[in-house]
Amino acid sequence: MKSDDIRRNLATEQYLLNHVSFDEPLILFYIQKPCVIVGRNQNVLSEVDMNYATEQGITITRRLSGGGAVYDDLGNLSFSFVVDADSQSFGDFKLFTKPIIKALHFLGATGAEVSGRNDLLIDGKKFSGNAMYTKNKKMYAHGTLMLDVNIEEANRVLTVSQKKLESKGTKSVRSRVTNLRPYLSAEYQSLTIEEFRDQLLLYLFNAKTLAEIISHEYHLTPQDDEAIDQLVKDIYANEDWIFGEEPKFTIQKEERFKGGTIEAKISVDKGKIVALTIYGDYFGQKKTEEIEALLVGCGYNQKSLALALKNVSIEEYFKNISKTDFIGLLIG
Repeated sequence: MKSDDIRRNLATEQYLLNHVSFDEPLILFYIQKPCVIVGRNQNVLSEVDMNYATEQGITITRRLSGGGAVYDDLGNLSFSFVVDADSQSFGDFKLFTKPIIKALHFLGATGAEVSGRNDLLIDGKKFSGNAMYTKNKKMYAHGTLMLDVNIEEANRVLTVSQKKLESKGTKSVRSRVTNLRPYLSAEYQSLTIEEFRDQLLLYLFNAKTLAEIISHEYHLTPQDDEAIDQLVKDIYANEDWIFGEEPKFTIQKEERFKGGTIEAKISVDKGKIVALTIYGDYFGQKKTEEIEALLVGCGYNQKSLALALKNVSIEEYFKNISKTDFIGLLIG
């Protein structure tokens, strides 16, 4: 796919699954700008350092399938198989990753193997995570292939330093990861991510040139594009979907400022603050109960908090503590 936006790529998967009939499996490959994709049942805020993601312009979204959070960038190649579903194939990751494993062996990464529930490993290190989703007798199985991912950046954005977080969300299991490039044969060591994709396509279709594959391509119509754009708007770029699916959790924050220490106990359900208690040794002219009441019902994200506090003079509640510092304390 031509898009480098994870939100549109996931929307395209969903659209093809629900609206396109096909006689043979669809294979999608896509490459996207830095992003984090959390699983369907995960708590975004326990997986992602949101402050860092915002500072670095890393896109955050949620997928329909389960599994753990993954970081993608332009050094990663994602793949997806869209197929007819049956009760036997759902959850059988070996079935769907077998062609990918064979292709990687062909390219020289002969140690690549399926391990555990849904990971692909080489030398005991993970280079691919996989997930599945099914609906209306169709399903997609999708995964990642780390060719040249910035692993340091991945570890940074997926490392959360929040204190005392209690959540029912499914947490990702951190494991040792690696890129595939060092394991490829010498003739493939200098492949760009696009050339890596093309080599996989040639192997999967048993073709010598990409021209042989073109006749198998599905071309999106203007109507398809319009429907996919709407899915992006309604789901993958929609904060109600990304954060509103959060399982209920309670978090306790504490920070020492020039004006004193503030502690906050925050309960969040479906991405919104449902209870907030603020206490500490700060000084203020007004009662902080007013701030608590104002923020209950507010979305638990920087944009919503900033909007709710737009016309509030925080210094009247917390002397020598800025609005930026206060919001930073709450969402950390």
